[in-house]
Amino acid sequence: MIPTRYAVPLLWLALVLFVGTAYFATRETGRFVLPLLKMLAPSAPPAQLKAVHLVLRKVAHLAEYAVLALLWFRALCQVAGRTPRDAAWIALSICLLCAFVDETHQSTIPSRTGSPRDFLIDASGAAGMLLVARGRRNAGDRGTRAGGSVAVESDE
Repeated sequence: MIPTRYAVPLLWLALVLFVGTAYFATRETGRFVLPLLKMLAPSAPPAQLKAVHLVLRKVAHLAEYAVLALLWFRALCQVAGRTPRDAAWIALSICLLCAFVDETHQSTIPSRTGSPRDFLIDASGAAGMLLVARGRRNAGDRGTRAGGSVAVESDE
């Protein structure tokens, strides 16, 4: 049986893969996002609104993989004897595998396109978050070892 600490990362991973389906193709998200952008910027030309929509989609890639990496990192750090460094590498590996599977799957869907650029954006989101998470954890460890009173988030 899978330990409960992996429930949230697995659910988020399923969500990430679901968002990679045809339901979230550019045309589908544009039906909602473009009218909202038009309402926010009524004088903006359609080409500019489409460009903002594209940027929002890429930021979503970055954010969803940053969250995925953080969730896996936190879950993996709870394993006895596992160092934060090991947890970060494992979390990054999971994220890269997920991004590869997602982009490969998208390349088989007519309304989607698998993209090496999107894979790099996904990897950047995951790696960036892991650098921050490990840095915070290491700073907390140094503060407590030095006798300081650094508040460290509990992973329990």
